[in-house]
Amino acid sequence: MADHFDDAFVDALVSASAARSEVAGSSGVVGLGIGKKVLATLEIVDGRVVGSTDAEPAVTIVFTGAQVESWKSGELNLSQAYMRGDLKPVGHTGPLTAALEIFDDADVVAALGA
Repeated sequence: MADHFDDAFVDALVSASAARSEVAGSSGVVGLGIGKKVLATLEIVDGRVVGSTDAEPAVTIVFTGAQVESWKSGELNLSQAYMRGDLKPVGHTGPLTAALEIFDDADVVAALGA
């Protein structure tokens, strides 16, 4: 499962989100993990993932392996999973909202699943 959030995945997110319209202020440092282990920390600036960072995440989104697969295949909407209590992020809501806007963008999901 560790390969779910490796450097290639972050690079794919950077590419997939590059064409998104700028969303001023939709920014933050987000950790992505499976279980209790954070596997990647990425920076979002104005609605786009700009790359990995060593900064402390303001929010960590904790997935199960099945959730990652369902999300990348387009079957799971992360915002809906969060609202149902099926996705358990820990931290601040501003960066979480920035991440969910990107992660639920149909074009981004399609690029990740390709």
